[in-house]
Amino acid sequence: MVNTGVDADAPCASQFCGFIPLERQEEAVRDLIARTVPEYRQLFRVHGVMRCAHSHQAAACFEVHVADGLVHIQGTSGARYKCPCSRLAPDMPAGTEMAAGLHWFLKYACRSAVSWAATGGRSLDHGCLAPQALRALEQQGAMHRERSVPWHYYQNVVTPSYSMAYWDWDRWEAEIDWMALQGINLPLAFTGQEYIWQKVWGKFDISRGDLQEHFSGPSFLAWQRMGNLRGYAGPLPQSYINDQAELQHRILKRMRSFGMTPVLPAFAGFVPPALAQKRPGLNIVRSDNWCNFPDQYCCVHLLDPLEPLFQDIGTAFIETLREEFGRDAVSFYSADTFNEMKPPTDDPIYLGNVTSAVYQAMSAADPQARWLMQAWLFYDNQDFWKPPQIQALVSGVPKGALVMLDLYAEVFPLWKLTEGFYGADFIFCMLHNFGGNIEMYGALPAVAEAPQEAMQAGGGMIGVGMCPEGIEQNPVVYDLMAEWAFRRDAVPLPQWVADYARRRYGPGTPDSALRAWQLLLESVYSATDRHTDHSRDIPTSRPGLAPWEIGLWGLRPHLWYDPSQVEEAWSLLIQSADSLQGVQPFLYDLVDVGRQVLSKLATGMWNATAEEYTARAAQRMQHEGQRLLDLLDDLDELLATHWGFLLGPRIAEARAAGHTSEESDLYEWNLRTQLSVWGTSPRGGSEVEDYANREWAGLISSYYKPRWEAWLARLRDDLEEGNMYDAEEWRLDALSLTLNWAHSRKALPQQPQGDAAEVSKRLYNKHIGSKSQDLPCKAS
Repeated sequence: MVNTGVDADAPCASQFCGFIPLERQEEAVRDLIARTVPEYRQLFRVHGVMRCAHSHQAAACFEVHVADGLVHIQGTSGARYKCPCSRLAPDMPAGTEMAAGLHWFLKYACRSAVSWAATGGRSLDHGCLAPQALRALEQQGAMHRERSVPWHYYQNVVTPSYSMAYWDWDRWEAEIDWMALQGINLPLAFTGQEYIWQKVWGKFDISRGDLQEHFSGPSFLAWQRMGNLRGYAGPLPQSYINDQAELQHRILKRMRSFGMTPVLPAFAGFVPPALAQKRPGLNIVRSDNWCNFPDQYCCVHLLDPLEPLFQDIGTAFIETLREEFGRDAVSFYSADTFNEMKPPTDDPIYLGNVTSAVYQAMSAADPQARWLMQAWLFYDNQDFWKPPQIQALVSGVPKGALVMLDLYAEVFPLWKLTEGFYGADFIFCMLHNFGGNIEMYGALPAVAEAPQEAMQAGGGMIGVGMCPEGIEQNPVVYDLMAEWAFRRDAVPLPQWVADYARRRYGPGTPDSALRAWQLLLESVYSATDRHTDHSRDIPTSRPGLAPWEIGLWGLRPHLWYDPSQVEEAWSLLIQSADSLQGVQPFLYDLVDVGRQVLSKLATGMWNATAEEYTARAAQRMQHEGQRLLDLLDDLDELLATHWGFLLGPRIAEARAAGHTSEESDLYEWNLRTQLSVWGTSPRGGSEVEDYANREWAGLISSYYKPRWEAWLARLRDDLEEGNMYDAEEWRLDALSLTLNWAHSRKALPQQPQGDAAEVSKRLYNKHIGSKSQDLPCKAS
């Protein structure tokens, strides 16, 4: 039987037990079909079943078959519960299985694709649903898949801030649809928790006014929730708090209608400064400075979990959360007390007591609580977390109640180093993306094989997960990783990638596009360098003369692949353009590959500029610098041809979340600050400047290019006046420029401009044609 963590024979603990009626789940999937393939909705039938015909009794599975010209999708979670207060059958059919069946059918019977709208959206082979094609599918028999592991987790705790802070319901609805199609049944659901915290802190004599210096702005709430920051980029308007709570009601209702189990927040110990002021006898410590932020924002107050009040607050939070947002048949909560923070002591007894206290606060309000903890802390601070400390942390929670998220397992699998987390359950996760950067990158060979290795190793692997810091990039990576919810065997990558391209581009996919994708697989998508950040590209880096000036944490722009392969892939996609006109996923990929090529060319231009400056060759330095500026113009022009690469719509989205012009200005400033300065202070310099960089049209032209222009002007003046380069003076000048940009309100285009294929051909000939044969300006 599927290990859900719930005693199948335990009586219902509440009048409302969180079960979702079968009819509601079937209705949710029918509505999903209407949104996904509206022109063919009448061809689909969905059925929740007790078991799939080709599965053993407890298997979570789906089956899809064609009969009498209709596509029948069946699904079950395979889980059994006893619920005396409900008239439901003991076996609970799950909408996520039925939704995953729909997606698998579209992918592998209809050769179609569904991705984020910003990365191309849906590509449907309409011929596969024609009567003759359906008759052929009927002869092929049923399509059947069982879950390989019970849970499919989604999101990183920072994803809500990097990608979702200003979403409205329409965007959330599309995202939950995407989750359901991927078979995700364990999504993070952190929206609206500040509304709950206001209620909870009110019970402890902390007013809304007291919380002004605690809550951060919308783009930085994730780090306030994790205890890294407080009050940064605020104050947080009450209208935003109320809107997010209302939105959370809709999010949870929709997630649950698919049979998903949302992962809700729990109390990790971070308290507003007012608590220390009003209760001076409490053991409250201030955290270490995080990423060199000023003390007023960085030193978070942490209530010692061994304080009795910790239990009162933690339990009150879960109780209030459940009263407001409802309950689930199976409960999961997320809390990270020491994320990117060193505990006050490495004493194993203390560490075990801490996790025991955090869990007791959850379970006092919800006896069925299971705790999801990110294992990132073990990776981030490897000098501290040795086997005794990790074992102690894990042992503080009853076996089966703690689930570790092996967050970066596709690159750095901690389950191998910890003997499977010393007996705790864990979820094999793919992190993949840092800061929401959009560089083409992936470790597809590892994604294609590593989950199978973890499954076969035995132990406590109970799920797979996708945990990007930011979404809407590199859709091929997520398309592959999501399949592990229903796969057990390693994926034959070359064939899978070729099929991916055919699904994405449709039945007219030319051989040139297939060859392009094989080159992309061999290059950008076969990273093996175990590098935590692949986005130190020159266009989006702060200008500097030495590598240490422009690279985050001392990292410099680097290559893990042969750039000529990506250049050739771009050429092949351009050659495919005539056959694929109007195919949105193709146009996204065409621009994305071109962006990757141009971005990497900038490194050589920066190197040449720096070398000529060092040689005091003013004329040659200006020539190389102008080449770099021209490239930035070209990059912005290419990006402007596809709305998935525009900054303008993101700013409009942020502003639309405001109820007043002042709120809209605050939200735009939040977004611009996160994309640029992030948190640099004039007196020091944060470690995360440009961490959330994006190569977007509008962002290149209005921010990155002017910053490079200012740096080049400084170099020119130095040579003309005989001055030596002053890195610190330039840093302060660049910071001033950045802060001014973050406060600007310049309107940026919200619609694409230009033809992606024609712009790509022209720019390829300009920048690459000299190294190879020029492409014809008109498609032939």
